[in-house]
Amino acid sequence: MSIAALRDENERLKALLAQTQAALSEHQGALAASEEARRRLEIILGELRRDRFGAKSEKLRPDQYHLPL
Repeated sequence: MSIAALRDENERLKALLAQTQAALSEHQGALAASEEARRRLEIILGELRRDRFGAKSEKLRPDQYHLPL
């Protein structure tokens, strides 16, 4: 390969790298946004579960400890 062909290929690869880095940055931004949305939905879901079932729905009240099983 000649020096000119190597320079052209180098410039082409640099441009391709810049495009790839831009696409990666865009995808990472989208991933961060979706992770934030998922985290917010998990919080909302936890609040709805507490509202629906109570904070300690699986626990016995102290007066229930002496019930015959």
